[in-house]
Amino acid sequence: RDLNPVLQDVGLAIHPPLLYLGYVGFSVCFSFAVAALLEGRIDAAWARWVRPWTLAAWTFLTLGIAMGSYWAYYELGWGGWWFWDPVENASFMPWLAGTAL
Repeated sequence: RDLNPVLQDVGLAIHPPLLYLGYVGFSVCFSFAVAALLEGRIDAAWARWVRPWTLAAWTFLTLGIAMGSYWAYYELGWGGWWFWDPVENASFMPWLAGTAL
C-alpha cells in the first residue's frame, strides 16, 4: 500500500525535519544554559557561544512552522494558516521562547 495521496507532498517531506532541527538546536541552547548555570559563568563568552545555536534553531523552527502552515492551507484545504490546535501550539511555544531569547 502506498502512502495517502494527501501526505505525498514535498512540503510534508521538508516540514518535519525543519521542526526537528529547530527542537534539537534549542536543546543545545538549553544544555549551554544549564552548563553555564552549574559553573556559575553567565557572561559575554557564554552568550557568544549560544547565540549562533539560538539563531539557527529559531530559523529552522520558523521555516518548519511556515512550511507546515503552507502545507496545511494548500494541501489539506483547512481554509486558514493557523487554528491554534495542540499540534500548532506545540511548535509555537518553543518558537515564542526562542524569540524571547
